[in-house]
Amino acid sequence: MILDDLAMPNALPPSMVWFYDMDALRSPAGVTRHAVAMRKELSKFSAQVRLSLATGRIQDPDNLATWETWDDLPRIELPCSTRTMLRYWWLSSWPPLTAWTGQADWIYAPAELAVAKGHAKLAVTSHDIAQDLRWQPPRRKALLDKLFQVADKVFSVSPYNTSELLNAYPHLDGRVALVPNAADDLFHTPASEEEKVSVKKQLGVPEHKPYLLSVANFQPRKNLEMLIRASAMVPEVASGEMAVVLVGEGAEDQTRRLNQTIIALKNPKVQIQMAGYLQGSALRAAYAAAAALVFPSLCESFGIPVLEAISQGCPVALANTTGLPDVAKDSGWYFHPDSAESIASTISNLLADTQLREARIAAGLEISRHYRWNNSARMVLDFLLK
Repeated sequence: MILDDLAMPNALPPSMVWFYDMDALRSPAGVTRHAVAMRKELSKFSAQVRLSLATGRIQDPDNLATWETWDDLPRIELPCSTRTMLRYWWLSSWPPLTAWTGQADWIYAPAELAVAKGHAKLAVTSHDIAQDLRWQPPRRKALLDKLFQVADKVFSVSPYNTSELLNAYPHLDGRVALVPNAADDLFHTPASEEEKVSVKKQLGVPEHKPYLLSVANFQPRKNLEMLIRASAMVPEVASGEMAVVLVGEGAEDQTRRLNQTIIALKNPKVQIQMAGYLQGSALRAAYAAAAALVFPSLCESFGIPVLEAISQGCPVALANTTGLPDVAKDSGWYFHPDSAESIASTISNLLADTQLREARIAAGLEISRHYRWNNSARMVLDFLLK
């Protein structure tokens, strides 16, 4: 019998386990939105990769319901919460994740999760190394040291983050690949006029009153106290003709500091609304109805809200530091984030020049076309499976 005449079975595509904390889905920030979007897009490439899902024991009933409605893919819930498992893996590499999932070619953790990998290869995503090293406690740096020693591939969300990553961990040279964030497909479809009218009611802003928008949590690095002081210096805001809307949430002490900053303005005409957390079509409409997004973050390796805003034709005024210029490029108006005067004058310039505003809105729409989650998923597979 000639070997070539034998019917050979088709080779199976490589296997990959997506691992993330499902209990992070409540009020998801950028990292969680990245993780969820990449799971969704990777599931579309069944011919290239056999994808399965894993998470720690899910505590929240709503998150458990979401988990159970996801794709018809193999999935494993570990016996302990993700946080507990990561603490255990900090101390011991046995048993690895594959003890529950079965052997895999790759474990893909779309965040800096120190997963015990066993005989699999491990890929993680670095979202904001500058924040990790400057704003987080020393234990975070120690965890990253340990993780980056064993990770086979580290994805970085922006050129700025890559530069910071290699500067802090030069031994990663050759293992880092750029895979940018994106805006969900929803944001690439214009919000309707009805949605914009509805969201202004939801935000507590009168129908005919324009507003400046912030989309950020209340962490100190988001620089919202400075934003409040700066926006109150903008004539339209100081006179009560324009409102300021803060979309986001924070701890009790963070919220209290923002309220104290508002009170310290001593100008009852200034309207600053804390609108809470928004997502989906309501967030899209909030961008579309805004006069501008103002993003004064002191440390940002990407800034998904900036991308979402320009996708909706919303002008963006933003810090001229860290990774934000990588995203907005020539669509943005830039300011010094540590100067209220710089922020206020930049906002005023944005509002005053209609012709320039239209040109930069058009530039933003063109830039946003290149940031899609499907493209990012393709890049992950290209890097891991080539």
